[in-house]
Amino acid sequence: MTEKLTLTSPADLRAYVPHLLGGTPTESFVVLTATAGALGATLRVDAPMDAAPLGFAQTVTSLAAQDENATACYLIVYTDETSTDARFPYAAHVAALGNELATARMPVRKVYLVTSTHWAAYGSTERNPLEQITDSNANATLTFMGSAAAVDVYNPALLGKWVEPVQVPVRTEESVEEARREWGTALDADGMPDHETARKLAAWFQDKYIRDFLMADTITTNNGVILDIILGKFNGRPDWKRVDHAETIAFELMKAVPEGQRAPMLTLMGWLQWLKGSGKHAARYLKLAVEDVHGYQFAEQLYDLISSVYIAEVAKNQETAYKRPTS
Repeated sequence: MTEKLTLTSPADLRAYVPHLLGGTPTESFVVLTATAGALGATLRVDAPMDAAPLGFAQTVTSLAAQDENATACYLIVYTDETSTDARFPYAAHVAALGNELATARMPVRKVYLVTSTHWAAYGSTERNPLEQITDSNANATLTFMGSAAAVDVYNPALLGKWVEPVQVPVRTEESVEEARREWGTALDADGMPDHETARKLAAWFQDKYIRDFLMADTITTNNGVILDIILGKFNGRPDWKRVDHAETIAFELMKAVPEGQRAPMLTLMGWLQWLKGSGKHAARYLKLAVEDVHGYQFAEQLYDLISSVYIAEVAKNQETAYKRPTS
């Protein structure tokens, strides 16, 4: 978003987060860095559950500190966990994180709690209705600008149930080049591939060697090393509009094949969401991939990477990170 947005209330800050992350977090800690009256990076990690408070706090702080310009931050705890006191869920973790962030010279200005029924300043007895967030000036402004707080191209109701499986093609130098050429053409086109082309592309995605090349080719700027590309290490800013289009195409390919052959496309969608900085949506797609093909190794490996709070290199840099589009 290139327009300047002024946040004037706690509800505005709460409303801003779903637009940045592509949906309202659940069971999460969200850290928003700040400097000179402006917000910087946004970091979402899963709620710590059984993690040791100090180790959790140190990990989150090391990630937040990658915003080298930050001089302060805000913390929002999204949870329905109550423990012994509903006002202080994950109290030890919040305290440890506050200490670590202060030591890193980016002290926490405010801590807020958001549940499925209300929001409040952390530790207070107040119960503010969630409607204050949806009715806030920031939410209205962002919606008017064309931002959507929840963007999800995956709709299982649209997936066919009586579709013939595709045959995995024989891998040759020529077939790899043809697959990459067809995938590039689909990414550069405005619309969706026809049914025959969708099935052909879906068949190529079944081959893990070709799949990796197609995933790498989705990114317009890279150093040519597939492992680096998978880890989000690029030479410049990707064409994020092309990435959005790739995710939509991936779902179109899923409609052209039966269950048991959708895992590669679900993994692509999860990977693209991770590159955008949305671990929540990434994890969802990767779990669906493993459900589609039990033990689908690539999806399991990416899920383990995300679960260890590893953030894609491209998402750490404000110059290269995904900016949610406006229409």
